[in-house]
Amino acid sequence: MDVFYEESSMPKKAKSGARKYKILHIISMIFLVIGFIFLLMTILFIPDPSALIWGMQAIMLFSFWFLFYKWKSRCNISYDYVFVSGELRISKVFNVNRRRLLVRIDCQDMIQVGDVDNPSFDRFSSDPSVKTVVCTTNDEASAEKFFMYILAAVDGSKKLYVLECRENLLMNILKFAKRSTLESDYVMQDRKQK
Repeated sequence: MDVFYEESSMPKKAKSGARKYKILHIISMIFLVIGFIFLLMTILFIPDPSALIWGMQAIMLFSFWFLFYKWKSRCNISYDYVFVSGELRISKVFNVNRRRLLVRIDCQDMIQVGDVDNPSFDRFSSDPSVKTVVCTTNDEASAEKFFMYILAAVDGSKKLYVLECRENLLMNILKFAKRSTLESDYVMQDRKQK
């Protein structure tokens, strides 16, 4: 039985993030173009001592381009969670069109899954041997979503992933995971909100 489920965790301030990304992108491109012009001037004036000045300015402009390029990559970030028949794939999405796969978690590698509001999450997150990886940009869960954690053994170490998702993702994971994977004090989200 094949199962495919996909969900995204979008930032609540997506419009302002997209605008900020676009502004930083334009500024970084301006620095890049001017940097290439100064590099060309450096090459043209090579025997002249002024070539050193042009070269230093080109390096400075390329440095500013790099800083703005890195800064824009922190804007307008979302996360995609794709569950395909026993494997959860978490990707980080930059400005809606560029994605980077963060991790693939097999259901057999999941130690425990549950709600961030439960005490077991605090116990795992305070453990120094467990690395916490937050896979959402929001501080509060969007409508019909909750913060779910997945404690998994990935690449020889324990990692605690925090996801903002609907309960459907959890239900699909439980179809393939061991029975003991769901935390013992888990309460369904529809019951919890009453």
